[in-house]
Amino acid sequence: MGEGMPTGGRPARLLQVGRGVLDAFSAFLALAGKLFATLAEAGPEHRRACLAVAIFVMGGAVCVLMRPRADAVWVAEHEMRGLWVVRTSMTTRESVERMVDLASRNNFNALFVQVNGRGEAYYTSSVVPRMPDVAEGLDPLEFCIERAHAAGLQVHAWINAFTVGKLGCREYQPEHVLSRHPEWALVDERGISTLDYTLEMARGEIVSPMLDPAIEGVKTYVHDVFMEVVSNYDVDGVHFDYIRYPSPRFGYGEVARDAFRDLTGYDPLDIAKRPEAFEGPGGETLRRELSAKWDAFRRDHVTEVVHRVYEDVKQVKPGVAVSCAVFPDAADAAEHRLQDWKGWLARGIVDFVVPMAYTPDTGRFAAHVGDAVEAAPAWGRVLAGVGAYNMLEDPAGCIEKISAARRLGVAGVVLFSYDAIWDRPEYWEALVEGPFRACASAPALARGGGGGSGRGQAAEEGAER
Repeated sequence: MGEGMPTGGRPARLLQVGRGVLDAFSAFLALAGKLFATLAEAGPEHRRACLAVAIFVMGGAVCVLMRPRADAVWVAEHEMRGLWVVRTSMTTRESVERMVDLASRNNFNALFVQVNGRGEAYYTSSVVPRMPDVAEGLDPLEFCIERAHAAGLQVHAWINAFTVGKLGCREYQPEHVLSRHPEWALVDERGISTLDYTLEMARGEIVSPMLDPAIEGVKTYVHDVFMEVVSNYDVDGVHFDYIRYPSPRFGYGEVARDAFRDLTGYDPLDIAKRPEAFEGPGGETLRRELSAKWDAFRRDHVTEVVHRVYEDVKQVKPGVAVSCAVFPDAADAAEHRLQDWKGWLARGIVDFVVPMAYTPDTGRFAAHVGDAVEAAPAWGRVLAGVGAYNMLEDPAGCIEKISAARRLGVAGVVLFSYDAIWDRPEYWEALVEGPFRACASAPALARGGGGGSGRGQAAEEGAER
């Protein structure tokens, strides 16, 4: 593993003076010329005052030009500038064309397009049924790749791993995973399947029914969804979302309980719901130990899904990047979502992660992103997820997050979402006149090769930040 910075990969090489500096300098020259002309024509009694004014203006101009400007353009040879694109923008040719055009004209260079949100495909699939809302005769992913690649943009297929269906709904297309395998739905500690959850029962913890990662069939299903996209489409990457449990109170299906009982001799429900079963000397200590093992058991099943997909993607197309959208607080992600993304980075079973640091608070944003960068073994393993939807009336707040992410040495940013800002011209203008004023090519962040379609600069492994 090399110890140097990858060619073209240094997050910041220089500050380039923007058009505003040149305009200010031109204005200064014009003003100085007028002052000196006035000085030459002035009588002896006025020359001293004119000279003082001229010196003052010149000194002020020099100070302005010498200090760092707020609107100076940060230029990187390679920086990911991504947009998460929700599946509702992938239903017609017109919506895809508009999306690619806006991204390209405003100097973005990567699209993370949601092509499987709830177990329905925005591409041609033999594993997942087609989304009914898609225009007749359109393969949204294929069309998006064609247009985006022609414009020089990377395309990463964003796939929800475990979320399927809709809360309160039990009727799906015959080919839908919940129609074929309702027993695969995740179960809570009360024994209620998420397939039976209503919006009121969800309490913000889940957005849809979810699949249980402890079930072997679920692992195979998710793996096959990802591998079909990688095998059949010229994508630059595949991107996991909802690769986690909703919270520790889920995962109590019969398959998971039986497997854990076989490993330890204890039923997870007893550990969670029957403290009286652990009365006596050492009982509480044993219960805590078993509870930690139960959490680790579930975390391991999530990790196994990521690992299987990563290994097989690299076998088929080494240059396709495998990435994950993750909860920004790593400790909370591991403890309360059973999502060990720091472990995934350490094991090298993802190419990069995107912490969803959606807070409008720049200090908190920087803390989460900085923690991820510290956990990453090399440059190019972390992008910063910026919640533009949380700052719709404040593009300056979004720009502040981009600047903070750059200072922390990330490989780029991904904004959530295109759909929140597509009809806000002032937002695009603020970005393209500010941090994205200069074009930048997207780095190919796959560890296994130089990019699925050859766009961007490959990052070498082992590079120091």
